[in-house]
Amino acid sequence: MKKIICIGECAIDLVLDNAGNTLGAAPAGRIVNAAAALACKGHNVIMASETAADPIGQSIVDMLQKSGVDTKSIDRFTEGRTPINAYINNIGSSQMIRYENYPPEAFDIIWPRIDENDIILFGGFYTIDARMRQRMYKLLIHASERKAILVYLPGFPPQREPRITRVMPQILENLEISNIVITRNDDLKIIFGTSNENDAFSNHISFYCPALININPEDNSISFLSRKNSERIKINGDNSKSITWQAAAVAGIVDFIANNDFSPKDCDSISSQNANEILQNALTFAANSEKQNIQSWKLNP
Repeated sequence: MKKIICIGECAIDLVLDNAGNTLGAAPAGRIVNAAAALACKGHNVIMASETAADPIGQSIVDMLQKSGVDTKSIDRFTEGRTPINAYINNIGSSQMIRYENYPPEAFDIIWPRIDENDIILFGGFYTIDARMRQRMYKLLIHASERKAILVYLPGFPPQREPRITRVMPQILENLEISNIVITRNDDLKIIFGTSNENDAFSNHISFYCPALININPEDNSISFLSRKNSERIKINGDNSKSITWQAAAVAGIVDFIANNDFSPKDCDSISSQNANEILQNALTFAANSEKQNIQSWKLNP
């Protein structure tokens, strides 16, 4: 059975209202939440990450294990604390306060076995941070050499690195080894200086990676762009800005790739029909996540 190996940060999002009251807390980011969604659908999912041996870290590991994710490649460090992203009102708000205490030793994990056509889902600031970059990039290169499919999510909160030029070399390296890139309009604007997906793909991404899938909450659409064709469909509902929705959409994209036996070479020439089916599957996953998620604060951006 094809494996899906997810590489990203294990952290907690804490959401407060304007009066400082806690609205809720949940595992942070698209990678962790997509890993859980994929495992719940019966996929063989491995999480490669690190988190502290503290109660918050344990809550993330418990959530992943309950969903069916293999957590043997999560390093449980003792010198430090699991990161917390505190937001006022909404996840993704510009009012974000980061609480972080990582140990100097980074990404000291047990490497998962990687076989041909396995899927590597990776991204966020975690995959460009100088602290863990050297060890993590070796794993990504190994995955590419083993002919795995690399799906890259380059987006991260601008508060983590306000000067994009300092991390652009790492982003370009990640793009170069990737087979598919998944972005949001905000990611394109922060990284490439344009929120126009066609311009971002033709002027930047296509030199490195053959395919881009972009979520555009502004006009409620999701698009596929490649060197050969493009597809765009409308999103029903208005929750596409939320991490919950976006993580489920990412899971839907990976689910389609896994179920249809794609290879890295297949990603170079995805047909219009397959592109449309990928986007439709992303929307189906996201719609199902909305039905299951009754906590309104999670559906905020």
